[in-house]
Amino acid sequence: VVDEYGDFRGIVTLEDILEEIVGDIDDEHDIGLAGLSAQADGSWLVDGNVTIRDLNRTLGWHLPDEDASTLAGLVLFESRTIPSPGQEFRFHDIRFRIVKREGNRLTSLRLWAS
Repeated sequence: VVDEYGDFRGIVTLEDILEEIVGDIDDEHDIGLAGLSAQADGSWLVDGNVTIRDLNRTLGWHLPDEDASTLAGLVLFESRTIPSPGQEFRFHDIRFRIVKREGNRLTSLRLWAS
């Protein structure tokens, strides 16, 4: 699989294909999504490099992944800017707050589902 920049992102397995057809298949290799943690206020703290596909599968959301493959990429695409920590955006029925940025990379975001 190749991302929007032409970089190698991984391999599609038979399990991936079956899960797209029949839904999630729990097995001994599945663990919680790294880079995602539930917060006491009902929000989610998410690393910017978490893939949109994994986030959608884990939380049952429907964020688009046609224009970006990662959460940070989606926010950059939708906002058309490199946001600063504390800035908030709302799109696709999700509220996004930038928590941490390193250079031009969004490394941590807080999300609330509407």
